Amino acid sequence: MPLPVIESLTSERLTLEALSVDHAAAMVDVLADPALYTFTGGEAPSLATLTARYRSQLRGPADGSEAWLNWMVRRHDTDTLIGFVQATVRAADEGDVDEAMLAEIAWVIDPTHQRLGFAAEAAGRMVTWLQANGVERFAASIHPEHTASQRVAQRQGLRPTATIEDGEVRWESSAPEARR
Repeated sequence: MPLPVIESLTSERLTLEALSVDHAAAMVDVLADPALYTFTGGEAPSLATLTARYRSQLRGPADGSEAWLNWMVRRHDTDTLIGFVQATVRAADEGDVDEAMLAEIAWVIDPTHQRLGFAAEAAGRMVTWLQANGVERFAASIHPEHTASQRVAQRQGLRPTATIEDGEVRWESSAPEARR
């Protein structure tokens, strides 16, 4: 099965817009709060850094072995960008796109919009779309103390594994178990 090609998505309260370099200016403010980096490390990106990052993400990997799918999350009611969701999709068996596909997923929502269910709603819409486009397995890497992200992962049907890499626990699921 071919790797999926990104398209814009909608949910009850959100629009997931396919990434463009034009999103960088607005996302600098969304990603400015130091609280976003408590569990992941790093710091807020500058406009130049974010623009370069988005250009790279839009190009994707040179060998075409993965699809880098990045959506900006926008509220319907305020037309405000509030974060992003992303998926790196590849064949579950490295390099074999005819086999089951795996998506490594992630989400980030501006702290002023957290605890309102937006991360779970956006991640759920993304997972549903990925399932409809042939993805059968899902994974996420989550800091062991980041309970909010753990709850989002649980809502997608992911469960923690014993694998820890760079201080983060790997959560996994197959598509039939994933839920919004």
